[in-house]
Amino acid sequence: MAIVLAVDIGGTKTLFQLSYCDGEVIAEQRLLSADFASFDLALATFLGQVQCKEHSIDSACFAVAGPVSGRDANVTNLPWQLNADSLAASFNIAQVVLCNDFEAVAKGIAELADDDVLTLQTGKPELAAPRAVIGAGTGLGQAVLIPQGDDWQVLATEGGHTNFAPTDLQQCALLTHLLPRYEQVSYERLVSGVGIAEIYAFLLEGSYYPESEALQQAMINNDPAAAISQFASEDNNSLAAATMNLFVRIYGSQAGNLALTVLPRAGLYIAGSIAVKNKHLFKQDLFLAAFNAKGKMAGLMKTIPVRLILREDIGLMGARLLAVKNI
Repeated sequence: MAIVLAVDIGGTKTLFQLSYCDGEVIAEQRLLSADFASFDLALATFLGQVQCKEHSIDSACFAVAGPVSGRDANVTNLPWQLNADSLAASFNIAQVVLCNDFEAVAKGIAELADDDVLTLQTGKPELAAPRAVIGAGTGLGQAVLIPQGDDWQVLATEGGHTNFAPTDLQQCALLTHLLPRYEQVSYERLVSGVGIAEIYAFLLEGSYYPESEALQQAMINNDPAAAISQFASEDNNSLAAATMNLFVRIYGSQAGNLALTVLPRAGLYIAGSIAVKNKHLFKQDLFLAAFNAKGKMAGLMKTIPVRLILREDIGLMGARLLAVKNI
């Protein structure tokens, strides 16, 4: 039976799965991307496991958090460069395909069960219309899905790098705070793990909330965004909670921008670990209020279904589908 390798490459973590084409998993592993100078070294670590060594790989799909051009790809938030032909030769893989990570996420949507998705806005679904997906993690990914027979054509984008557009005076002040420091203030600068820390620092400057010494230490010892998120869930009246609320509003606004551009009447999907871990915030009014706040188009926005994907391995699922398809 054919063996397939699926890899979801992110700026923070890289997920590996080796399996038979019928779905039986041989080995899985999660590695911290920053621990490796190159993707080749991370891949060698995974394939060096005893259970992997005894198998020849017929097809592999590497889903990359960054732009893909033909047989080459770069990881946006890491100095990793990939070449499909070089990887095939170095690791004795019969077929290698590279794709943008959100192309893999988009492909994985077809594999989701009903309980893998949380509906935030029912809308008025039109199954023959486009879909769109957006997801924040280390960066901000976006993709568009166009119906094509019984399948979906996926258009990967770099829309997360569009310019941040404030929607109120507080967000105008946030932009003013960031402009002297960065050549461009994109939505990814704010709707990402790094963005949560940026928003926290901005609010701290003019906040009426005292800074928690415990949170300050947690941000030093661990991932700052994760620490802020955890403290926000424990205290609704805190600087951390104010940070997460502003983050969710900006996230909702950019998701709405994508929806206006694509009109995904078959559904706007939210992916990424941040949304999964903070789904209680997305179930509140802040996200949808920002999503739907599009002036004359507010009525239209309320017809678009909005769904949160609860599976953090959605990119790996899609990468596996693409690997199987390439056999």
